[in-house]
Amino acid sequence: MYIRKRGKVFQCMLRFKGARLIKSFALKSNAIRWSNKTFAELEAGTYVDRDRLFAMQLKDLLQLYYEHVKAQSKRPKNLKYTIDMLCKNKLGKSYLPQVNGVQLSNFKNEMLETRSSSTVRKYLLLISRAITVGQKELGVPIFNNPVKQVSLPKESAHRDRVLTETERLNLYKACEYNPIYYMRNYVELAFETLCRRGELLDIGFEDINLADKTALIRITKTGKPRRIGLSIRAMEIIKSIPRTVNGKLFNVNSISWFEKCFKRAVANAGLSNFTAHDLRHCGATFLAEQGWTTQELMAQGGWQSAEMVKRYSNISSKHLAKRLRIIRN
Repeated sequence: MYIRKRGKVFQCMLRFKGARLIKSFALKSNAIRWSNKTFAELEAGTYVDRDRLFAMQLKDLLQLYYEHVKAQSKRPKNLKYTIDMLCKNKLGKSYLPQVNGVQLSNFKNEMLETRSSSTVRKYLLLISRAITVGQKELGVPIFNNPVKQVSLPKESAHRDRVLTETERLNLYKACEYNPIYYMRNYVELAFETLCRRGELLDIGFEDINLADKTALIRITKTGKPRRIGLSIRAMEIIKSIPRTVNGKLFNVNSISWFEKCFKRAVANAGLSNFTAHDLRHCGATFLAEQGWTTQELMAQGGWQSAEMVKRYSNISSKHLAKRLRIIRN
């Protein structure tokens, strides 16, 4: 370790077991103080390069995180879209030491004005994961996770929108005049199979077993492939679908265009407050009212717990009244 004067600054050079650190100071006393402190941290194995921390913005960390996890992500395009949005936000342009509970709280309140609480919650948890991975796997010298200082928005109330039989038939009819020619097939299969949108759009013809009347769901939310049963109506629909170039049941080029076309079908059917994911609620409720057990619904829908099945199978009071009349009689 030695200190030399170069021009108007004092340059301190420190060597330790192959490591070479150089830093300049206006005062010699500051250079001595830094060298003593740094040497002690090097000996104790606690030295952290803070200069790197002050030179990195949150957007840089988010980009590093994306490159690190994109190979394991089930939806890398969705992850990239969210990270790009966060990078453009003023929070993303903040340097890491500036990212604190106050900034994150302001970001949360700003986002809640235009986005749902569950979406904002996902943004904060994504930032938290990026910081944690940066600490443990990327060597970014972050000392604490500021997201833990912020109260996360509460999850939105569980949806219980279930179509009546008349509403469902009106939706089927509206889908026949949709810009996407296969929209009715998709809607009916979503109701019949309980598949999530991503699961259904990923199914290929090679995944269908016509003999056993089953389908293989390769990519699932839980990461565990599963086989599902196919109803008679589901089999009829699959057999009527023409072959595609990519081998999928549905050739979707743009998810955003698909969502717009589905919303148009919902509007043409005269429905309100209904999303594509609600088809999963409708299908689960229908099967539950037909007498399916919780275990059967878990296997078909890919839920991991009976509590999740309870959230999706919204049995109507009319059905309960009908069952009571049967028992009383």
